[in-house]
Amino acid sequence: MKVVILGGGIAGLCMGIYLHQHDIEVIVNERQIFSAVGGHAFLMHHDGITVLNELAIESKTPLPGKPVHTFILRDAEGLIQNEKTLEDWQCFKRTDLLACLNQFLPVSRLKNNRVFSHFVYEADQIVAAAFSNGEVEYGDVFIGADGANSIVRQQLFGEVKFEPGKVKEVVGIIQHAGLAESLQGRFTKFQQKDQGLSFGLIPTSATELVWFMQYDPLLADIPEAINIRNSEQYHEQLRQLCFNLLKDFPAEVQEVLGANDFRTSYIWNTRDFDLLPGFHYQNVVLIGDAAHVALPFTSAGTTNAMLDAKTLSHCLLNYPDLPGSFSAYYQLRAESIKAHVNLGRALRDSFLDPTSIGVIPLISNVLK
Repeated sequence: MKVVILGGGIAGLCMGIYLHQHDIEVIVNERQIFSAVGGHAFLMHHDGITVLNELAIESKTPLPGKPVHTFILRDAEGLIQNEKTLEDWQCFKRTDLLACLNQFLPVSRLKNNRVFSHFVYEADQIVAAAFSNGEVEYGDVFIGADGANSIVRQQLFGEVKFEPGKVKEVVGIIQHAGLAESLQGRFTKFQQKDQGLSFGLIPTSATELVWFMQYDPLLADIPEAINIRNSEQYHEQLRQLCFNLLKDFPAEVQEVLGANDFRTSYIWNTRDFDLLPGFHYQNVVLIGDAAHVALPFTSAGTTNAMLDAKTLSHCLLNYPDLPGSFSAYYQLRAESIKAHVNLGRALRDSFLDPTSIGVIPLISNVLK
């Protein structure tokens, strides 16, 4: 069996590593020339860390990730509203994790600079994936791991109905040794009491921190007319937006904004879609954000992508045929995915409710 994976992000690489560990012929196709680009950082809990340790079992490569043992919720004046101990959570920079995963696969299993174009059919059966550079990869099984805007999903399942997230998020990374040292191991979030506005901060190393601002765009936003990431006007508008919305937040928040290079920050328009009725068509199956997207409040996107890879590889290795393995994969993952989608929407609604405070942006113990 030869497996062709379309997308060399976290989901696609994890899938490729699992199959390679079991001597399955696999090719991971990534659109970027080098895949370790884009994104900032994210939290991962025990299930994802377990998958990462399994993938690294044959490697001596040091694993990335900084432990996060405490979550502290403060109000906009800096007063502590809630504090909880976190068990087995870590913060990862996306580029660090991608670079690490790339080392677990032989170079011959990775094909970069391949932008998926379409499938090749013979006698109504999918036999190959064609890329925009003219290259073609034949295989027996094809796995769509090409993200939330998946071309694989669009071509086989049609357009999904994205639901607007109603909340936007700005993300940035700063170098600040003093703050990073004082906040080691802690995820600190400042939450406005009477409106949908928060600011979060997590150290990613001894000198570096990732921050984010979640906000209700009805409070303020960048005009759609200049919403182009690579323009100087966009970055200046983004800087002004952050400073204006957070002007009453504590001094350490102002310190972070002052240290941030807004040319590397961007607005994430959050969105999701309902659980798909299935994740496969013929010999093609979806994993990660191509298969499902939840709102960011659950902190579960990366972990779910890694669990998809683990579950699907197990099904492919242990079921006698593709229909059986694909059906089992869906049955094992669908209920959890649906719960995360619903939890993300509930946390979003709580975040936007002026009478509510205390949105804990970590998935509940029930869903771990």
